[in-house]
Amino acid sequence: MADEPKYPVKTVTKAIEIINYLAQDTGNRGIGVSELSRVLGMGKSTVHRLLDTLSFYGYVEQDGETNQYRLGWELYKIGQVVPQQNQLLNLNPGYILELSRKTRATVNLGILKRGEILIISKIEGAYDSTHISVRPGEYEAIHATGMGKVMISEMDEEEIWGLFGGRETLIPYTPNTITSLPQLMREEARVRESGYAVDAEEYCIGLYCIAMPIRDYTGQIVAAVSVSTPSGLMDEDRKKLILEALSKCSRDISRSLGYQEK
Repeated sequence: MADEPKYPVKTVTKAIEIINYLAQDTGNRGIGVSELSRVLGMGKSTVHRLLDTLSFYGYVEQDGETNQYRLGWELYKIGQVVPQQNQLLNLNPGYILELSRKTRATVNLGILKRGEILIISKIEGAYDSTHISVRPGEYEAIHATGMGKVMISEMDEEEIWGLFGGRETLIPYTPNTITSLPQLMREEARVRESGYAVDAEEYCIGLYCIAMPIRDYTGQIVAAVSVSTPSGLMDEDRKKLILEALSKCSRDISRSLGYQEK
């Protein structure tokens, strides 16, 4: 996870806490000042002042009848800019659509963010249809996923230790999860040698995942693409098919980002 800010501004922090809490209300009922004050541990006058400022800028809005608050459309407008500022999110979706079509499996595109893997694009594999959905904010663990292992495969040991905050013990998600940094280091050596990473029911029982890196014009790994399939469907022939299709997809996306193979 991200480090705490070195120079936190209390007013900004409180305003963000209000926005984050309002974001948890997935309906349209809105939330009142009393609830915000109670849950967030702020005085009602403080909550009033912050909401007044946020309302002025359109980040929250107040229902005229109930006086409850909800998120404003200005936040939505700002959020729409995020994909425009991220080159990976501007990729032609045809790359991963084709990968899903060839493998008939779920395809994920992810980046390293805040010490986790953030999935920025996903296609659900299905026999009757395939659709793409971008889900900003959906995170997965580094040490328990193929994409995570790929993303850190070229980091040195010091960087990896720092990424996990020096913790040697890692969170187990299933009985198959790697649970220690030394064990993860050994796994990373295998990833570098093979060029791909595997998650064999390490994050979710019943799910087998293979991932490969995506590089940009600098040659650095900037993202990872993975194929996930039910473990019961995985055999050597299917693994070979997935590896071939995945390799082509990762090369094609990397080239589109300016990467030139040596």
